Amino acid sequence: MDRATKGFKRPAVRMACSYLFDWMLCIALIALFLLLDNVTPFKRQFSVEDRSLMYPYKEKEIIPTWALIVIAVVFPAVLMAAVSLFIRRSSYDLHNGILGLLLSVSLTIVVTQVVKVTVGKHRPDFIDRCKPMLNGVSITRDEPLKLWKVDVCTTTDHSVFKDGMRSFPSGHASTSFAGLTYLTLWLAGKMHVFDRKGYSLKSVILMIPILAAMLVTISRIEDDRHSAPDVGWGTFIGIFFAFFSYHQYYPAITRSHSHIPYPPRDFSYLVKDDDGGVHKAGHLEAMTGIHPNEESVDETQQQPEQLTDLESQQS
Repeated sequence: MDRATKGFKRPAVRMACSYLFDWMLCIALIALFLLLDNVTPFKRQFSVEDRSLMYPYKEKEIIPTWALIVIAVVFPAVLMAAVSLFIRRSSYDLHNGILGLLLSVSLTIVVTQVVKVTVGKHRPDFIDRCKPMLNGVSITRDEPLKLWKVDVCTTTDHSVFKDGMRSFPSGHASTSFAGLTYLTLWLAGKMHVFDRKGYSLKSVILMIPILAAMLVTISRIEDDRHSAPDVGWGTFIGIFFAFFSYHQYYPAITRSHSHIPYPPRDFSYLVKDDDGGVHKAGHLEAMTGIHPNEESVDETQQQPEQLTDLESQQS
């Protein structure tokens, strides 16, 4: 048996390898988000008489992007690190908690950005960003039965102009709820919020991150960056991926063992036998859970194990 094979049989090495793809996937999603940020959104036609687009452009936001990162990512990560390392004393719990948080946020920002650039919805302050003019004269009225193209925009700040066509859905709303809803689920699992003992303090603690996400979302309407449907759909996207990502690494918060992350994965297919043969389980099968059949089979009928399950449920 060679040295590399012995190395793979070490528990720490096997665990690191089993989650390596997850970390690489999160990094790839973040890189994809940065690439999408340079894509010009779909250029929709607009009306200069549309009152929903007449709000003034504010250069200073209540919650800028760097503050959003601190609130939705850094704060949850620091809090999970404090609980995992100093209270539960479990580095594995910290690993799964941070990985789930990163997966939640990375999935959310990519989906949000894809929708933004393909929909191209104008922000409430778009006309102020656009500064529409025709032949040196400011446009204040629409032509009969016609809408204006973005070609009439005369703004020189292209980054501000391009951002003005990314209103739907709200990235601040989706990201804040992705990070802080995940944190809420993580804390709920640690505190056994559904242990039927009715401690009101748990509800108060869990309300804090949700309230913070709501305040971030409300600030986008106050800044005239988004309308109510924009932040509503952003909230839905963030909550959806928070629930999805949390349950990849932790059991449901209603379980008695909700504070314990799922055990490390079996990555035995990377380990060779003593005779040098590779285990039968394939990489794709282990990663996706899709089991190939040796030959074509008819799966329209109930299988024996399914009948056994039905009989046990009826009895």
